[in-house]
Amino acid sequence: MNSHRPSDAALAGLMLDPHARHVPSWMYVQDSGPGLVTFVGSSRISGTGDAHPLRYGSRRVHQLIVGEIVVRPHYAVGTDALRGQGLGGLATSSHDFRAFLERGEVVLDPYLRFPGAPAN
Repeated sequence: MNSHRPSDAALAGLMLDPHARHVPSWMYVQDSGPGLVTFVGSSRISGTGDAHPLRYGSRRVHQLIVGEIVVRPHYAVGTDALRGQGLGGLATSSHDFRAFLERGEVVLDPYLRFPGAPAN
């Protein structure tokens, strides 16, 4: 069985790679068929302006980045409330957790960070 957790060697490589970035983010992941998901999301770091780390110094409007993504989830919610919105709709929608939970559930909350979770 394949492990999708990073190996110690992969983590060490990330720490030593001068191009690796660790930024706050959110993303929606959508089932797109056997073995395929599509995703759309955002990362905001106040005060960085045009210098956000994921732009890699480019002044162009878009950057296509081909590589790997390391995700460290604070929590994850599975829902059908967004069905039919498409990636563009997901990118511009708000996070209506009440609606998400009416048609879904919290699937991961390892650090009890989901809004309304019991305090540590």
